[in-house]
Amino acid sequence: MTSPQHLQALLADLGLEQAATFTAVHGGDEDAVIRLFGGNPEQCRPLRLEELREHYERDLILVSRSGPAVVVVENNNHQGSREEVLRPLSRHGRTASAYWNVNALSQLTLAEGGLISCAFEMIAPEHTTFGARPGAWQPLLEGLDLDDYETRWGAGLMAVERATGARFDNSWILGPHRAVEITRVPESLLGQGLIDSPLLKREPFISYLADLRPTLLKPMRRHALDLALAHAGLHEHPLAVATLTAAALPAGERVRLREDLTAAHDHAHTRARAMLIGEPENFGPEWERPSHLVFRQAIVFGVLAQCVAAHLPTPTDGFPDILGSLDTAMTGDGARAHEFWMVKYLHDAARRAA
Repeated sequence: MTSPQHLQALLADLGLEQAATFTAVHGGDEDAVIRLFGGNPEQCRPLRLEELREHYERDLILVSRSGPAVVVVENNNHQGSREEVLRPLSRHGRTASAYWNVNALSQLTLAEGGLISCAFEMIAPEHTTFGARPGAWQPLLEGLDLDDYETRWGAGLMAVERATGARFDNSWILGPHRAVEITRVPESLLGQGLIDSPLLKREPFISYLADLRPTLLKPMRRHALDLALAHAGLHEHPLAVATLTAAALPAGERVRLREDLTAAHDHAHTRARAMLIGEPENFGPEWERPSHLVFRQAIVFGVLAQCVAAHLPTPTDGFPDILGSLDTAMTGDGARAHEFWMVKYLHDAARRAA
C-alpha cells in the first residue's frame, strides 16, 4: 500500500527528490511509449531503478510496467511533462505525469483522448491550471495535500497512481526496467488551445502561417511592439514615436533618446512601486491594479531603450529579439494580450526554423 509519505521516501532513496518526471500510460504498449518519447525500443538495455541516479546528465528514460500501466521515469529531465509527448501518449490510454525540478518548477498533468485535460503547477495550482477539462484532476486529488512541501512530490505520484492504475510499490521497484536514450521530441507549431484560434483566420496571421520563416521575425517583432505600446497606453507617447524611427536619427540624438527612455523606465518603475504600497493587498484581477499599468509602462520603456541601443553606434535593420522582455507587460485576458501571445508563439516557431 503506497502513501505520499512512502512515495516521498522512495524518491529520497532513489535520489530523485530534486528533479524527476514520472509518467504513466494506462493500457499502453511499452515499445509504442518509448517511440513517442523519442527513443528506439531496439536500443533498450536492462537497468535497475536505483541505478538511474547515476545518469543525471543523460537523456535517458527508464521504462517498465506496473499493473495496467506503462511507467516512464526520467532523472533531471522533463520530456514526459511536455504536451508534444503527453497528447500522443494519451491516445493509447489515459496518461498522467508528475514533474519537478530544483528551480521550484513542477507540473501535474492529466491527458486523455489526445488532449491535455488538466495541468497545473503543484506549488501554486490555483493560479496555473489549464486544459480542456480544468476540473479533471479534482476527484483524483481527494485527501492529498499538495501544500505540504515535505510530501508534495509523493502526493503527486499518488495522483498519477490513481489516474492510471500504476503502483510504485516494491514489486515495481524490483523491476524489470529497460533504459533507452531519447532525443527531444520537436515542439508543436501551435499547442492545444491555439490551433483553433479565430486569430489564425485573419491577417497578418494567415500570411505568417503560409510561410513561417526567419524572414518574418522583423515584422513579428514590430507587430508585438505595437501591441505592447497600445496595451501600456504609450502608442502616441513622443518617446515611443521617436523610437520607431530611431534608425533615421543622427547618432547623437539616438544616444539622447536611449538616455531619455532609460530615465522614463526608472521613473515609471519608482512610481509604480509607490502606488502599489497604497493599494489593497487583495485586488483582483491583479492586472487591473492602477499600479500595474505603470509597471507595464516601465517595462515597455525599458524595451524601447533596448531597441534604440540596437541602433548604436550605427543603425540596424529592424528590432532586436524583444518578445521575451515584453511578455511580462502583456498581462490580462483581453483581445490585445491574446493577440500578443499568438504572435509570440509564431515568432518562436520562426526563430526555431532559423
